[in-house]
Amino acid sequence: MKALGLAVVIFAIAGGAGFLVPADLQMTVVILLITTLGIIASLFRSINRIEKSFELGMYFILIFSLVVASMADVRQFIAASPSILFYVSLVVFGSLLVQVILSKIFRIDTDTLMITSTAFICSPLFVPVVAGALKNKEVIVSGLTVGIIGYAAGNYLGVMIAYLLSGL
Repeated sequence: MKALGLAVVIFAIAGGAGFLVPADLQMTVVILLITTLGIIASLFRSINRIEKSFELGMYFILIFSLVVASMADVRQFIAASPSILFYVSLVVFGSLLVQVILSKIFRIDTDTLMITSTAFICSPLFVPVVAGALKNKEVIVSGLTVGIIGYAAGNYLGVMIAYLLSGL
């Protein structure tokens, strides 16, 4: 309940701040402020030690993902532009190839490669499942770490790229 209450407070602060900026910037400000306040809050020991907070966050991410996925119509997606499907496939498999090459160069073991690629491509939610299948619980921390960092960095980079591309 503490973690949920803190999340509601962070959301309320970000949502309130969204009303202080022009309408075209509201969503950007809210998303980046939620991310920033969440990162700041996680730096406090009393907050980052709240039990089951990670599981609660993953639950909400899963619900969000299911809701978004349920609204997708793959037939419209393919009919609208098959090149987008090609591009997304290229990005996913291309990034996986880059990760495999870098893992080979830096001599990163196969289990860590598999767990971090799962966190990057799927989400940290699947890290414990893959670690269980690998029978290697030691890689869970590295998978969760890169997944959570990926979520945070993805928010900032996604907004930055969106604004760069909209300026073209």
